Amino acid sequence: MDKSLLKIKNKIKSAISFNKINPHNHWKNLLCIFSVIIILLIIFSLFFLYKIKNQQIFQIHPQTNGASNLVDDKLLERVNESFNTKLIKSKGIENGDYFYKDPSIK
Repeated sequence: MDKSLLKIKNKIKSAISFNKINPHNHWKNLLCIFSVIIILLIIFSLFFLYKIKNQQIFQIHPQTNGASNLVDDKLLERVNESFNTKLIKSKGIENGDYFYKDPSIK
């Protein structure tokens, strides 16, 4: 038991120790770490793609607020009244109810 613990301890020390600089070993460790990260990201993106394709994620459930009115009724009435008064004035001008004094004639 003591020998196996001693072997494990020596392996951990040799992996972590910076006394012996070995660039090839460090690059190999970095390559392994980033390869694992990239593989995990690819698996995660494929999982998201599967969920989106089956419409199990990012679903929108619209909430209705009863009667939503986009037009203000008071303003609509004012606009209709304005058009009606303009229509009445134009009809009056066509019928000759209004007489304008020509400013060029004195």
